[in-house]
Amino acid sequence: MINSLVFFVERIAFGLYILSVGGILWMAYRLQQARRELHVSQFKLEREHALVRRASAVTIGGLLVEFLIAVWAIANLTAPTLRDIRLGSGEGSGQDQEQFVTSTPAPNPPVSLGGSGPVGETSDIFATPMPTETPVGTIVPDAPEIVGCPTDSAWIHIPGNGQLLYEATTILGTATTSDFAFYRFEIKPMVPGAEFAPIGGDNPVPVVDGPLGEILPFNFENGTYRFRLVVFDNTTMLRALCEITIYISDPPPTPTPIGGTQGEATPTADSGN
Repeated sequence: MINSLVFFVERIAFGLYILSVGGILWMAYRLQQARRELHVSQFKLEREHALVRRASAVTIGGLLVEFLIAVWAIANLTAPTLRDIRLGSGEGSGQDQEQFVTSTPAPNPPVSLGGSGPVGETSDIFATPMPTETPVGTIVPDAPEIVGCPTDSAWIHIPGNGQLLYEATTILGTATTSDFAFYRFEIKPMVPGAEFAPIGGDNPVPVVDGPLGEILPFNFENGTYRFRLVVFDNTTMLRALCEITIYISDPPPTPTPIGGTQGEATPTADSGN
């Protein structure tokens, strides 16, 4: 709640500056009027009224100056510090999700079925190892590091960092936060001067460990891209992000069968008899 208030003050800081300066100038005008009335007053009651107005102008003007300083401190010191802390903690927690590791099963020793004699030509039958979990798609090694990706607010499970995409891919992960408003995807090519551009529009429904959307590689040229998920709160402030690297390429060629169609009858010399 306090963080939302800090970011809200940061957004409207310029308007608060204008209001504060206008109030200070108005109090200065009232102070000048009170001094003039005090100078020309002849009766005790007039002097008391002038003194009260002068004290009121000084007090309110001082409060406005303090308010102006407080707004400046929140907009220029507190809000940037909170944003750096939040993104820094998100980047630290995202390092655990940075790499996909595909293990290779160790070879198993041969399993003998007993002493009843060989089965076929050998009595040893090898056990088939259980398959290990492998992330969808090909992961290109040495991809640039991820940015952010806190698992509780902005996390992309699929595609993985460094994944090669050549067909429509469902994006799986998490996009939620307190005071959630919407999330969206942004992408940019990894070339100097490129900037992120949104794709697919804003999504107003939070998601936890589920499908977030879809990316269509054929909408982009082949190459290396930075792809990110950004989550916003109800003040349209960025609350969390997850930025990864993806590689877009053409789909692999489809193999062509060698030889003609099997199963055709071959005519023989006796077929006519």
